Amino acid sequence: MASADELMPPGGGWTIPRLGGIPGEHQIWHGQQLAARAAATFVRAGVARHEDWPSARGNPFEFLELALDRWVADHGGAEISEVFHLHLTLSTSLDRYTGSCDPTSSTLYLTIEPDSAGYVVLGPTLRLLEPIHPRLPVTFVHMLIGALNKWVRVYDWRDALARVEQMREWHEMDPESAADVELPDIERSLPACMKRRPLARSTLEQLAASIHDKAVRELVEQALELEKSAEDSRRKPVTDDIAELLQDCGDPLPALLAVFEKQDTIEGQFDEESQGMLEVAPEPNTILKLNVGDKSAVTAEFAALIHCCAVLSSAAQLIKSLPGAAD
Repeated sequence: MASADELMPPGGGWTIPRLGGIPGEHQIWHGQQLAARAAATFVRAGVARHEDWPSARGNPFEFLELALDRWVADHGGAEISEVFHLHLTLSTSLDRYTGSCDPTSSTLYLTIEPDSAGYVVLGPTLRLLEPIHPRLPVTFVHMLIGALNKWVRVYDWRDALARVEQMREWHEMDPESAADVELPDIERSLPACMKRRPLARSTLEQLAASIHDKAVRELVEQALELEKSAEDSRRKPVTDDIAELLQDCGDPLPALLAVFEKQDTIEGQFDEESQGMLEVAPEPNTILKLNVGDKSAVTAEFAALIHCCAVLSSAAQLIKSLPGAAD
């Protein structure tokens, strides 16, 4: 008797394919060369860690996202997010709606934009500070808002006044309708202490040392530290090429709404004005231009971003410590 294998013709049967060593998927990413160059420069500049490459599964975009998430976390991101609702975005374009990628470009933009505005009520703090010195409240507010305005937009009583004045000019162009319109009285929401002149820094430092109430003294000291942190910032002015890219953009979205009392006329103007803030693409609050082929340039821009994070973190700490500040 012949065995079964001797009865089968040679080479017959089905062969099961072997996939060992073959990648399970292949991916193509638009702009991947630019992203890869940026990733390599970020590693050389100390912004990213090469150990994250396996976690990113070889995707340069995921690698950059991991690098930025880690960097923000290392520079006060958690504390900042308790007050501000901001996004740090790395993009090839400053237009969030119609941006396109030029694969031959070496330019990327780091931008900071708010998802929504933070909220702070200043009235209780002003009433706490005024008995110590009549000009201390206005000094405190100007220090807080002035420091933040170096990096992000704060919507305050000045914006509300400007909007009312603009509305008044519109109505004056149509005298018939102007008689039937009652414009909001922003001055009514402005505490009397805010109409005084701020103290000089040297005077404030002497005053702070003499405050006996520990909680109040700490508030003033925090404000002084915030102002110092903002003075150390080295934010570059918008260059002509960036200004040209932003010529069709609207005003930056506010990162913080500062009112004196909840639901005052300032908040009312913000609510009305916010209805049209996205009618055109807004200008980012902060723009940093990166040349991904230049390690030193990338290092310099991230050094500026460190200053920005320091100001935001310091401001967040101060705002959280204000009496009745948070909604």
